[in-house]
Amino acid sequence: MEWSKAAARELALRTQPLVVELELYFSCLVKKFVHFHETPPQRATIPVSDKLAVFFRPVTSTACSFEVADRLGRQPEIELDTPNTRKIAPKRVEIDFVRGAWRGEFWI
Repeated sequence: MEWSKAAARELALRTQPLVVELELYFSCLVKKFVHFHETPPQRATIPVSDKLAVFFRPVTSTACSFEVADRLGRQPEIELDTPNTRKIAPKRVEIDFVRGAWRGEFWI
C-alpha cells in the first residue's frame, strides 16, 4: 500500500485509524470503488499502520436494471464469499488526500 505525502500528513493528525474499503463491484459492468470510513466497520480489517486499516469487499448486484439503479443510486447488492473471490486480492493500493478529500485506487 502506498500513500502520498499529503495523505501521510493527514494520517499523522488522526486519533483513530482511517479504514479503506476496496470494493470490487460485479454488476452490469465490473467497477472498482475505494471508500473511506472514519469509524471502523463491523468486519475484520487488516492494519497497515496505527493510523490506517484496509479491507477488500467483492460484491455483486442482485439485479441489472437501470430503473432500479436510478431509484436506489446503484443496484441492490450482496457480498461474494466464494473460493474464486477469495483468490482475488488487490495487488497495489494508492491513497491520496487532495483538496480536503481522500482519494484512492487499487489494482488487481
